[in-house]
Amino acid sequence: IDERSGEDNTYFFEGGITQFVKDLNKKVEVAAAVEINGEGVSPDNDDDKVEFDIAFMYNDAYDEKLYSFVNNIRTPNGGTHEAGFRAGLTRVISNYNTQNGNAKDKDVKLTGEDVQEGLIAVVSVRVPEPQFEGQTKGKLGNTYVRTIIQRLTYEHISKYFEENPLEAKAVVQKALLAASARVAAKKARELTR
Repeated sequence: IDERSGEDNTYFFEGGITQFVKDLNKKVEVAAAVEINGEGVSPDNDDDKVEFDIAFMYNDAYDEKLYSFVNNIRTPNGGTHEAGFRAGLTRVISNYNTQNGNAKDKDVKLTGEDVQEGLIAVVSVRVPEPQFEGQTKGKLGNTYVRTIIQRLTYEHISKYFEENPLEAKAVVQKALLAASARVAAKKARELTR
């Protein structure tokens, strides 16, 4: 409610952030949208409770779209919550490939760059006392948030991959293609020099 004009608006999306992720997708879908949510506490301090909602999907594009929020404030410069999500996702995909990939793919070392190709994600966290960097509140600085989000992302997505092996294989295959392209580009640069 805008108290100046009396204008009243209600913002509601039936599918929440999962619908937001689907709306951001303009390409062919590689893996369906997944939503994970929950809460965790810092191992050092039980008062450092973090609630999170994360939705992500993969498409056949080469770029990454990641939108992050802290207490409903957009963080365009990222921060520890984004870093934790990326690290957890990379670890899950790399581990899944090592455990379930075929013989030639098991030895491929996947990087965060490989995992981010075609990723569309929304990372929203609620932190009791957020510490932002900069006056525009563009980046979250609470270090314990990274650890919590990384651990919980790993746990939730690992469970999802176990329950949905076809989706998991599609995501891993997308990362493996990105890795082979990265290796080929590196070889081409070395040959040119």
